[in-house]
Amino acid sequence: MKKLSVIIATVLFSFGVANAQTDSNEASHGVYITIPTVAIIDIEGPEGESPTINLTPSYDGLEAGAAVDFSTATNSDLWLNYTSIVGSQQTRSITAAITGDLPSGVTLKVVAGAAASTGNGAKGSPESIISLSSTAAPLISGIGSAYTGNGPSNGHQLTYSLEMADESYASLVADSYSVTVTYTITE
Repeated sequence: MKKLSVIIATVLFSFGVANAQTDSNEASHGVYITIPTVAIIDIEGPEGESPTINLTPSYDGLEAGAAVDFSTATNSDLWLNYTSIVGSQQTRSITAAITGDLPSGVTLKVVAGAAASTGNGAKGSPESIISLSSTAAPLISGIGSAYTGNGPSNGHQLTYSLEMADESYASLVADSYSVTVTYTITE
């Protein structure tokens, strides 16, 4: 009888293990998705990334005794492109600042145009024209998760201009000056 009990117990145990499988005609697993925070910016022009522009006031047709018109020194060749992915309820801004010395009495100004129709998302809104200095000033605000498209004619067109203060005209020195404009995308 003991032998029979052991055999019955072994058969039942084997049958129970065989039926304990969880495989079926369906299986599943979890997937974790991570969306990274992204903040990338560049300047594009006809010659590619980060070009150099020249601003020179014109004196063509200038009459003797008249001031040189610095308002003729403008350039709209460059485009600000960016890609941004932000966290919930977060926006970014783009600031601009310069390093280097401007001619005495001369102000370098920049304004960003409205975002081109390329790209998608919550592209930012340009601020008004700013006078560039070593202190970063807001140029575009309200950037969410967006991309502007890459290259010229994508993103925000930048227009640079010079302004000369008449009271500083006596301190002007004819020379070549070089400054660097730095754009930063910030939280």
